[in-house]
Amino acid sequence: MARKHAQTEDDSEINITPMLDIVFIMLIFFIVTTSFVKETGIDPIRPEADTAEHKSRGNILVAVSETGRIWMQKKEVELSQVRALAEGVVSESPESSAVIIADRGAPTGVVIDVMDQVRLAKVNQVSIGAEQKN
Repeated sequence: MARKHAQTEDDSEINITPMLDIVFIMLIFFIVTTSFVKETGIDPIRPEADTAEHKSRGNILVAVSETGRIWMQKKEVELSQVRALAEGVVSESPESSAVIIADRGAPTGVVIDVMDQVRLAKVNQVSIGAEQKN
């Protein structure tokens, strides 16, 4: 009889292994499904437009400052680097889209040059960021 009593004490312990398995699987699920927000490195003042539409953010974000400086992935880049960086993203995700966020005072020539470099990188959809007019 003493043996039976000893076995019931061992059976009364809580086995947390299944709970740890579930927590680990949930952690993996949340890591995989999380979308990471990519930023340009600056926050330009966008021009306003009556026809501006809300779209999901693009995989490639390029900012052009008021002085014509180009920013990608939180660092300033040269115009010649834009195509290479965009091609890197397209190689990872062929259905990539780009959003060019130009300051309202940015030189038009620089914005067109950036758009041209992004298109040369074979990006499917290129948009220009604007604010909706009130």
